[in-house]
Amino acid sequence: MVRRTNAEWLEALQQPGEAQDEAYQALREYLRRAVFVYLRDRRPELSRLPLGDLHELAEDFAQDALISIQRSLNSFRGDARFTTWAYRFVINEAAAELRRRNYRNMSLDMLLEEGTAVIQSLASSPIPSDPSQAAARKQFIEQLLDIIDEDLNERQKTAVLGVHFQSLSMQEVAELLETSPNTVYKMLHDARKKIKVRLTALHLGKGDVLALFDDVW
Repeated sequence: MVRRTNAEWLEALQQPGEAQDEAYQALREYLRRAVFVYLRDRRPELSRLPLGDLHELAEDFAQDALISIQRSLNSFRGDARFTTWAYRFVINEAAAELRRRNYRNMSLDMLLEEGTAVIQSLASSPIPSDPSQAAARKQFIEQLLDIIDEDLNERQKTAVLGVHFQSLSMQEVAELLETSPNTVYKMLHDARKKIKVRLTALHLGKGDVLALFDDVW
């Protein structure tokens, strides 16, 4: 790839004509090579993919990033090399798309299982120095798991575990459940009300729960 200054990149990419076509072709090839190395060396979950598939992914991510770069040229301030700025686009595009694909491929059973495991891990990490607090925390975790299992329907359970314990967005949970984010919001609202009612019956308020995990949160 021909070395260009930041000003030369901007001039070539913004002026229609043969020079612009050549600049976009060079930039696309740079992005493709950069993201291919990223996929091959820094994404172990893709290690079993044939090289041909990795090249196809790299082509797709490079093209998508190029479109984003075209739309964002006016925001380039020159604080870094133009190619460094462009590199961030393609890596962010690849990381975001792989994350979306992972969530689309995640089964609901896996989400429920992993979300429950996250809750259970809170009971032992870290262990409070006060034995009474450790016992109270363990009891609360068991009670919370019982409430989620007994009081929530499967869709509410998926929403609660996904959003609150797996850090999924409501959009991502909505895709898993094949519904809308607004419906997920309603599920969460109803689920929280059910959980609150049960916790209140157990004489546990918000302050009590936070106190149990003041060394975690």
